[in-house]
Amino acid sequence: MAEATIEQASERPATPGPREARPLPARMRRPPAARVALMHGGYLLAAGLWPLVDLRSFKKVTGPKLEVWLTKGVGACLANIGAALGAAGARGKVARELRILGMSTAVSFAAMDLWYAGARRRISRVYLLNGLAQLGFAAAWGVAEWLETRDARRVPEAAFA
Repeated sequence: MAEATIEQASERPATPGPREARPLPARMRRPPAARVALMHGGYLLAAGLWPLVDLRSFKKVTGPKLEVWLTKGVGACLANIGAALGAAGARGKVARELRILGMSTAVSFAAMDLWYAGARRRISRVYLLNGLAQLGFAAAWGVAEWLETRDARRVPEAAFA
């Protein structure tokens, strides 16, 4: 029986087994909460910067504003929340506090927009679109939390089955 020398063995690269060759599934590369944080963060960042960058077009779409400083202040707060969520989503790790912030922001804006633009008709009806979008983000945060807790409870697959 001929034995391979060290030089001969190092000339042939080791081929990975079937488990090592597979790429990780997309859901493992970026957890669901990180994907939601990226989407919601981008939406809030864009919505928050809009009145700061171009107040005239913002007023054309959403209607006249009595307190411009308040509009810009809310926009700045939304942009800050969006930047924080986006950064956490890009990193791939969304802390519990940021998940709560994302969910509570979505629920709060959905409630205000649907109440004041829908039921009360005190603000422009265009805010109903934002309210529906925020409801969608609130649902996405809930689904992401459910998926991650479900995956955490699963029994791990055996490595050499």
